[in-house]
Amino acid sequence: MNNQPRALKSEEKQEKPPIAHYDWEERYREESDLPWDSGIPAPELVEYFALLKQEEQAYPAFVTEIGCGTGTNAVWMAAQGCSVVATEIAPTAIEKAKQRAGQANVKVAIHLLNICEESPVEAQSQDFVFDRGVYHVIPETQRSTFVERVAEALKAGGHWLCLAGCKDELRDNPEEGPPQLTAVALLEHVEPYFEIVKLERSFFVLPSGKKHLAWKALYKRRP
Repeated sequence: MNNQPRALKSEEKQEKPPIAHYDWEERYREESDLPWDSGIPAPELVEYFALLKQEEQAYPAFVTEIGCGTGTNAVWMAAQGCSVVATEIAPTAIEKAKQRAGQANVKVAIHLLNICEESPVEAQSQDFVFDRGVYHVIPETQRSTFVERVAEALKAGGHWLCLAGCKDELRDNPEEGPPQLTAVALLEHVEPYFEIVKLERSFFVLPSGKKHLAWKALYKRRP
């Protein structure tokens, strides 16, 4: 499971640099080139909660957001009554997330850490995990660790909503827009730990209004 099939080797060469090669702190400090940080809760996340309400299911009590940025989604979930833990690797983003939580008068526990190196929560303590555009920037060699961390955090039956760039979008410039994953790359490390509840196409909508094709994947932790 840790080795890419030979047919996907060309895809590996086209992937953007690993997460460690991006200077996320500089980008947040300069407030430049942050198309994912729109200040609007992810529509897919809002849709998930709306569906729970429609089906008369309780909202998840304990949730974790991986890569919370300036806290838009984490604060929104806290406002829905969830107990929220959020992670981020850029200190400037964390300070802005704390400010956002304070302005909204909600409590969010925000941790400066890399999820592939340590977990911010106790094992099997979470009902829901959310990541918007984090998994697709994780190097292929660390994706299995990322999935294991998420699985470890979730209770049996807990859900993970993952939004990632979709390789089915053809681009003139592959470096423009979010990183792209094939369905194989998206799922290969996931299935041993999770049932695939839903896999659909969605879009990352940039502040300019431009759209990039995305995967919307909802997983359920196996017992």
